[in-house]
Amino acid sequence: MSQLSERSADASSERNEEDIFNILIATDIHLGYAEDDPVRGPDTFETLEEILQIAATEQVDFVLLGGDLFHDAQPSPYCIFKCMELFKKYCLGDRPVTIEFLSDPAQNFSQSENPTVNYEDPNLNIELPVFSIHGNHDDPTGQKYTSSLDLLATSGLVNYFGKWSNFDHIEISPILLKKGNSKLALYGLSHIRDERLGRLFLDDKVKMLSPGNADDWFHLLVWHQNRASRGSKNFIPDHTLPEFLDLVIWGHEHDCRIVAERKPNGVHISQPGSSVATSLIGGEAEPKHVGILKIHKKDFKIEPVELKTVRPFVYREIILKDDTPEDEDYDEDSTVVSSEYSKQLVTSIIEEMIKEAKEMGHTPKVSEKPLIRLIVRYKNEKQVFNTIRFGQSYVGKVANPENMLKFSCLKERTHKKNAQGVLEVEFEGPVLADRVEDLVSQHFTEKDSLSFFALNSLNEAVKKYIDSNDVNAISDVADNFMKEALKHLEKDLPEVDQTEQCILNFKNDVEKDAVNFVNNILNDPKRQKASKQSNNDDDDDVVSVIIDDDDDSDDEPAAGVNGSMFELFGKTKKPSLRGTGAGGSRRTPRARGPRRAGRGRAGK
Repeated sequence: MSQLSERSADASSERNEEDIFNILIATDIHLGYAEDDPVRGPDTFETLEEILQIAATEQVDFVLLGGDLFHDAQPSPYCIFKCMELFKKYCLGDRPVTIEFLSDPAQNFSQSENPTVNYEDPNLNIELPVFSIHGNHDDPTGQKYTSSLDLLATSGLVNYFGKWSNFDHIEISPILLKKGNSKLALYGLSHIRDERLGRLFLDDKVKMLSPGNADDWFHLLVWHQNRASRGSKNFIPDHTLPEFLDLVIWGHEHDCRIVAERKPNGVHISQPGSSVATSLIGGEAEPKHVGILKIHKKDFKIEPVELKTVRPFVYREIILKDDTPEDEDYDEDSTVVSSEYSKQLVTSIIEEMIKEAKEMGHTPKVSEKPLIRLIVRYKNEKQVFNTIRFGQSYVGKVANPENMLKFSCLKERTHKKNAQGVLEVEFEGPVLADRVEDLVSQHFTEKDSLSFFALNSLNEAVKKYIDSNDVNAISDVADNFMKEALKHLEKDLPEVDQTEQCILNFKNDVEKDAVNFVNNILNDPKRQKASKQSNNDDDDDVVSVIIDDDDDSDDEPAAGVNGSMFELFGKTKKPSLRGTGAGGSRRTPRARGPRRAGRGRAGK
């Protein structure tokens, strides 16, 4: 495998432009992220328009999206409207499509009522085809397993492929495309839980069908999975990829590594990264790009294109100096750095960050109010000041004055003497779990062991809460688990001394198939209808979800867990055997969505 840029000039001159695929690649656009924010609301829509403008200017053959086009599994009507408006504006037209569709559309788009590639539909006039898989944010929901991408596919604006519902065995039939003398086999696999997909790979239950004369085809895979390790079994190692693949477009990871990396097995991986910062961490501060992928027979080249409508984001970390008596150069006249001095230092650094953001060359509209995140690590409480009050002075200057500054305490870890006999103190910052479910498992393993509630089902509910913005997922799963447990007890009618064992057996059964247990609850149409009504009634409780979904969960750990799901399930009592007679049913605790500052505990 060689890249086009590595070929000699003579070889390049032999290539005919009519034989070269030109494809715009992008992932993780997250349409609708923070759309209710008065400053950041339009950002994702303007960036999508820039991406489509690049595709039109470069006259690419098609656009390939790697998942998470939408930020929510159930985007707002306005979000869907803006998306369809933009696709209609840039995808419809009279420019001829020069790529041939050779495979069976009934296999490639089997989930569609009209399995046809849109630019061959006689009822549509497509000049810019878009092919897309779904990610973990815009995955299908409900009893009919429908996603927002199904709506776009039904409208004829997007070719939605890679959707899979049978998780016992996966067999991917590629989309076969031809342009001149170049042939492309495009494999798509929408998001599947990494633990499940990894197990399928290990059991040799993932098959990627290859066309005849495989050496004549360029094999391209697009999927949406964890690439970085996020806990036990929660990522797909690079070496698991089949060696016959020429290139993999890897969605889900937000840091940009768009230049293709060659792995020991010969597979090249390109990670375009997100086009919007959904979490204010260091990896999101890198410039955002899409790529123009050029394919000629078995050769390829990726040309990165930096996005200019993305709101500039500058991230820094500092450690405040603390002069203490243990220091060798301690001066009695020198006191601990005061909060006033800390405030002056932080102010000067933030002013530098704002200046840096404005010099990044992004469009003036977003450059005027950049995203700023400064992590200040301190050793003494006297160095801390009120970040909310401090942020108020930057309203109108930055896009996120309420959370641009974070204080983090450095904790003493070890005491030791150096070679000169001087006492040294080592400090460590906060140790963060890579995934929230790892934090949940760690808490209930080390502190409050669950004797009744199934931990795996709780973890699945937490993932749905975070990935799909389903604010009622945890409470609904808890309610249904208790109801099912009571039904189990009423059915078996164990003796008093056997009650605990009966509950344990039920818990173990749920643990074995927690994914299906949770999905059956959350995909119940009746539950979804009630959930929508509840969301309309409790708008005040949901306001912060859009901002907190991916943001601060990745930054710093919470100071405590009072009133959280840990408290709700940490001390679970044995269920009562009484029915719903005169005594009434006992209402179970409900885990509510995030509340605004100053609202009491989560749950009742």
